[in-house]
Amino acid sequence: MKNKIVLILVLAAMFVVQGQDKQRLYNDFYSYVNHQWMDSIEIPAAYGSWGSFHEVYFENQDRIKGIFQELVDSGKSYPKGSTEQLVADFYISCMDTVTLEEKGLNPLKSILEEVDQIKSVEEYLSLTAKLYAKGIPAPISVYESVDAKNSTVYALHLNQSGLSLGNRAYYLEDNPQYQEFRDKYKDLITDLFTIAGLQQTKEREAAEKVFEMETVMARIHRTPVQLRDSERNYNKKTIAELNQLTFTVDWAKYFKDLGLKKDVEYAIVNQPEFLAMFDRMLEDFSIDDWKTYMQWKVIVGTTSLLNKEVRNRSFEFYGTTLQGTEEQLPRWRTAQNTVNSNMGQPLGKLYVEKYFPKRNKDKMIGLIDNLKQAFHKRIDGYTWMSEETKKQAHHKLNKMGVKMGYPDEWLDYTSVNIAADDYFGNVIRVTEFDYLRDLNRVGEPIDPNDWGMTPPTVNAYYSATRNEIVFPAGILNPPFFDYDADDATNYGSAGVIIGHEITHGFDDNGSLYDADGNLKSWWTPEDREKFEARAKKIEEQYDEYIVLDSIHLNGKLTLGENIGDLGGMAIAFEAMKMNQEEKGNKTVDGLTDEQRFFLAYAKMWRIKFRDKTLENQVKTDPHSPGYYRANGALSNFEEFHKAFNIPKGSKMRRNEIITIW
Repeated sequence: MKNKIVLILVLAAMFVVQGQDKQRLYNDFYSYVNHQWMDSIEIPAAYGSWGSFHEVYFENQDRIKGIFQELVDSGKSYPKGSTEQLVADFYISCMDTVTLEEKGLNPLKSILEEVDQIKSVEEYLSLTAKLYAKGIPAPISVYESVDAKNSTVYALHLNQSGLSLGNRAYYLEDNPQYQEFRDKYKDLITDLFTIAGLQQTKEREAAEKVFEMETVMARIHRTPVQLRDSERNYNKKTIAELNQLTFTVDWAKYFKDLGLKKDVEYAIVNQPEFLAMFDRMLEDFSIDDWKTYMQWKVIVGTTSLLNKEVRNRSFEFYGTTLQGTEEQLPRWRTAQNTVNSNMGQPLGKLYVEKYFPKRNKDKMIGLIDNLKQAFHKRIDGYTWMSEETKKQAHHKLNKMGVKMGYPDEWLDYTSVNIAADDYFGNVIRVTEFDYLRDLNRVGEPIDPNDWGMTPPTVNAYYSATRNEIVFPAGILNPPFFDYDADDATNYGSAGVIIGHEITHGFDDNGSLYDADGNLKSWWTPEDREKFEARAKKIEEQYDEYIVLDSIHLNGKLTLGENIGDLGGMAIAFEAMKMNQEEKGNKTVDGLTDEQRFFLAYAKMWRIKFRDKTLENQVKTDPHSPGYYRANGALSNFEEFHKAFNIPKGSKMRRNEIITIW
């Protein structure tokens, strides 16, 4: 009798587990796939979130650590300016915390003395420009980029900036937690002014003044949603027109002070109203106020390069208060990140030689070719699009460029002085070298070898003005890409990432650019209207998702990425089906190609967040959190419903299926 009872209890437990799995399958596929991982994983103390991208990033970090160990531990002396010398000495300088402590805040003294000598607005603007070229933040961001309406050349761009809190909502929103952020931000400014010994007799008043000035800037900042409006953010101004927009700034001189060696005919002003407001602020605030503001920018822009006291106080606010992270990264990880962000191509050259074989690059290029063919097939099948627009869509897809793994030609840093005992100086010199190299390309033809990410980066992107998709070697590792995995798994991961980036050329923003990368419509008005109606439904779907308490996702902010997820998955699935026509359907561990495809897809987006990090992402990031990236797209995909027999009425099967690409 006792054995029967035990058997009944075991069977009952199995039924409950199976029932839970079925409920997850029907109503929350993300959790169905990832619940064991979610239950077992703890977010490391140094991070605000943890997921698949972090796991690949950590594996890359271990690989890169091995590169540094080989360079540093070998005891070899490398020729000045060689790849090995640049990478090794930069790493050593960051790891040498003893020297950082000895130097303290001395590296800032000469800069702060320059600030203290400012006597006029003209001198403030001149020094702002010169320091900006060295990496010190300024109210206006000035950079070169492709001219969105003449994509054959680089143009000068001016953009809103100036907020050390980053998120404009932190300054403006009536929210108890944000008020806490504001108060603690002022405490941070006060403390770092005191540590820096700036002879501020009333440090708190100085902090209040900095916050007041940044709040004025925040009020006129465009929101993250508004910043996605490409047409509104394209305002071409001649130098004469710029000087009419503002009355105090001599723009020709300002550009020269930045380090621009040539005269320019025009600049693209992304937010003209911000420039006009900044110009008024130059009169509304005293020169002493602007000196205080600049002192803060010098300090906050260099805290990571200074001694432990400064680094810890900065992390206490930016890491713990804003993100909820409990501790800083180990120094060796900080050093590796710094080298990658400053000397990414020399480091990348060593990385790909060791960890990115040509076979991986060739297989990825083959996948891309397959996905392009699949997208062409899908375009032909759209009933909502006219033949005229289809023709233009095919043309844009045919002209879409591909960059895979690493550049064909590496950037030359041999002229940059990298010293093993000068971390602060190394960062400043490389920053200025990179900035001036790019700035002085204004007016020149586009460099086809230009990369927006370093080879070890765990990410990918689509450039609308270049009409190209780019995949650094760093992301091409499991679970995103596995050379030895079965085809269905790779199509559900690497294929989806490829499809996602391809779809960005056809999302709500990318679709505004033509095959040559120009901000120019290629749609018939009727087809554009149909596209926007479908996009509106995607926006409304994601608006409904509640992330924390009463905080909803912002469907308009995340629209491009959500379209990319749905389109990327559909294109990758189409490519897998075409692959099946050649190789047949393969069952592995009782799972069909289709099922393994969707399992790989959901696994790819797994991630856990600290609440503060999640809230900040929802406010500022155009990407939906992984949970919604998985379930949101899958709930709209009929092939997923078929693969797992998802019944009508389930959360994973929307009543109104939304399709675009």
